Amino acid sequence: MATTTASEHLSVTMREPGVACVELARGKVNAVDGQMYDDIAATFDALSDDQEVRAIVLTGRGRIFCAGNDINEFRTMSTISGDIAMRRARRALFSIRDCHLPVVAAVNGPALGSGFGFVALSDLVVASERATFGLPEMNVGVLGGGRFTARMLPQQAMRRMFLTAEPADATTLARWGAPIEVVAHEELMEIATARARSIAAKSRHAIVLAKQSLNGCEDLDIRRGYELEQSFTVRLSEHPDSKAAVEAQVAGLAKG
Repeated sequence: MATTTASEHLSVTMREPGVACVELARGKVNAVDGQMYDDIAATFDALSDDQEVRAIVLTGRGRIFCAGNDINEFRTMSTISGDIAMRRARRALFSIRDCHLPVVAAVNGPALGSGFGFVALSDLVVASERATFGLPEMNVGVLGGGRFTARMLPQQAMRRMFLTAEPADATTLARWGAPIEVVAHEELMEIATARARSIAAKSRHAIVLAKQSLNGCEDLDIRRGYELEQSFTVRLSEHPDSKAAVEAQVAGLAKG
C-alpha cells in the first residue's frame, strides 16, 4: 500500500489485502482540531488513488470513536477564523463521502458532533453495543450536524437529538430507523472487516463507479437518479472486468 501512517494523530494500516484501516488517534477522546481535519482529508484523498485498496474501515483508538471538535478551538473563534475552520471541517467530512472507495465505519464508542458526521457520511455502519451517538453542539454554543444526521434518521428523531443534545445508544438509534448493524464489542472489528472484505472482493473499477453512481443519484428524483445509474452501467459494461463477470455468471447458469 502506497499510503502509510498519515500523521501523529491519524494511523493508516493495511488490515488485509484490499482493506485499509484508518484509525482516529488524538488524545484520550480523539477530538479533532484543524490540523487533524486536514490530515483526514489528505488521507482519504490518497486512499482514493491507492490501487491496492478497495475498501476502508474507519474506527477510533481507545474507548471513544470521536468526541467531535476540539472545544478549545471554539474559545477563540471569530468570524474570520471560524470560516476557515468550517472549510477545513467540510473538506474532511466530505472526503469520506467523496472517497472513491466505500468506507465502513466501525464505531467502537461515543461518536459525537463531527464524529457522528464521519459515521453518517460513511457507506456502511457497524456499531459496538457500547457505541453512543450525539449532537452536543447546542450545549457548547455552536450549531451543525443536523443535515448529516438526517442522512441516517427521520427528521423528528434527528431534531430530538439536535435540540435536546442528548445522546442515544446504538440500539436506540437502530430502533429509530438508523441503518446500522449493532454487534458485540469484541466482534466489532472482525465484522466491520468482513463487510469491507465482501466489497473488496469485487472489481476495483466497478467499486469506484458504483460509489460515484450512488453519490450522484442520492439527491436526485427517481427518474433522474435512475438515468444517472444507467449511464454508469453503460460505462462499466465496456470494462474487461464487467465482461468477465457476465461470462462467469453465464457459465455458472449453464452448469446449473
